[in-house]
Amino acid sequence: MNVNRALLYSFFGRKKEYMKNLIVILIFSVSSSRCTQAPTKLVYSTDSDSTIFYYRLGWKQIMDYGDYSAAEVSYRKALSFDQDFLLGKSVLARLTTDLEERLILYDELESKKNTIKGSERLVLDVYIALTNYTNLRDQKSPKTKEALHKAYRISEQNLGQVIREYPTEVYLKSEYIEIIHSLHGAEAALDSMENLVFDSQMKNPFILGYKAILTAELRNYDEALVYAGELAQILMEEDVARPDAILADIYFKMEDYESAKIHADRANSIDPRNLDASRLKTKIDEQLE
Repeated sequence: MNVNRALLYSFFGRKKEYMKNLIVILIFSVSSSRCTQAPTKLVYSTDSDSTIFYYRLGWKQIMDYGDYSAAEVSYRKALSFDQDFLLGKSVLARLTTDLEERLILYDELESKKNTIKGSERLVLDVYIALTNYTNLRDQKSPKTKEALHKAYRISEQNLGQVIREYPTEVYLKSEYIEIIHSLHGAEAALDSMENLVFDSQMKNPFILGYKAILTAELRNYDEALVYAGELAQILMEEDVARPDAILADIYFKMEDYESAKIHADRANSIDPRNLDASRLKTKIDEQLE
């Protein structure tokens, strides 16, 4: 009898443990299923696959290649398939050098922004705020500085939220790190990069190039040049401005203005619309005068 009771207790003990493990497995399975079903990329308010293709291509051209001219063509192409895609218009507004066109785009974005919801709206609000700043700057408005601070605050809050919801969106993550740099400095931006960027994203051309810039700002020049060399290797098959723009920035920080000029001139010749290279070229030329 004692033996039977012991066996009975053993059976129910094992059964209880089995049921507990089964429940854990089921919970994990449901959780995993939800994770796999959740979108990994931001869902945009357009039904046009071509619009999305050219929109994403434009970001690659801006961020990875520093090719602003090609990116503007891509965004106009994206809008040719869906002229109501507001997020695409907001990026075009940031790219165009035509103030009159930018003012018209800004008014349209402001009047229609309430048709966009969720995470896409958070991003749209960032780009509208940055467009407003650019417009005021080009109009030499006394409100320019205030508009820039407002755009930075919106960017830090909104992009910070979106990239945690969609961590595979590497270009949104890149823009967020740029904002952290502008608001809190190079060390904070590098720390954010270390904590937010996946290992698989660390070789992204923008991330790698920006890491070089931030590292040089902290005066770790040899390390910065190593990152710049890695970037040049990754983009060696591409005739793009970004590798030279990054090297120009590093050499400028090193106060090696002759070397900086060589790379700034080369970047500028590849794409005169590359804002980083053209602004840096002006600073370098001033130092060499």
